Amino acid sequence: MRKQSLIRVTALFMLLAIVLATCGCSVKTRRQLMQYARDKYGDATLIGAHQNLKGNESVVTVRMQDKDTGIEYTVTSEMVPVTVDGGNMGYTEHTSSDFELLYYDYLIAQAKDELDALADKYSLTYEFQQGMLELKFNDREASGKAKEASEEFEKVLGEYDVKNLRPNIYYCSVGDTINVGYYDAETREYSMSNDYSVIDYVLTNYDSEAVYLDSMTAYINQFLSNQEVKGFFQGQSSDPMGTAYYFKDKNGDIFVAIDMEEFGANSSGIRLFRDTASGMDEIDY
Repeated sequence: MRKQSLIRVTALFMLLAIVLATCGCSVKTRRQLMQYARDKYGDATLIGAHQNLKGNESVVTVRMQDKDTGIEYTVTSEMVPVTVDGGNMGYTEHTSSDFELLYYDYLIAQAKDELDALADKYSLTYEFQQGMLELKFNDREASGKAKEASEEFEKVLGEYDVKNLRPNIYYCSVGDTINVGYYDAETREYSMSNDYSVIDYVLTNYDSEAVYLDSMTAYINQFLSNQEVKGFFQGQSSDPMGTAYYFKDKNGDIFVAIDMEEFGANSSGIRLFRDTASGMDEIDY
């Protein structure tokens, strides 16, 4: 035990040494921040600066105006703590900017008329979220053209993207709860989410009027007998986990769908269950 503790402490100090050796120990100067901004975002003019040099609380900020777009943005250099296992092991310099978020707003504003036309065409709304463009379809039928819609949005944004900074990932959903899939603009590949695959299966093969409610993590032994678990999951030392999808059927009763492959099984597809007083009863359909 003492040997393991010593190894852990040694590793932590080695990590700290690497961090401190590779990171700056003081904030950048205004000139360095100006150069950083121009190298990263293109030609820009300094329109203001502020600095507060107080040791580990030091902050330097420059305000720039981009020459291509007219965007006014900031670049900030500050000291931030290096934390290991919850403990403060020192401070290092960190540089950040709000340019990319402002640039996303700029892109939307420049392409708004064409994007709004696409939104009407595909029955969706759109917005930037955490570095991705979210396409939120009005219903399941409209989401069937998620890949086509993503490709058209990408084409329009590409025509206005003078900085080549537009998001590469398009997140497609129905409403606020159903993840339809992702489109990667770099590879031009669309990946359907497993959530949507399960929901589509239920609506197509069991109850076209069912309403998807929610999903949550579950253990496979909540649904299968011990004998079935051993048969489908041979060699697994822990209880397989996956996602349980909850629906309300056309009669108002709740049922659950699981994808066996998502739990790690090699076969058996999607299975449906009802939660009864005696446990999960499989639906025969």
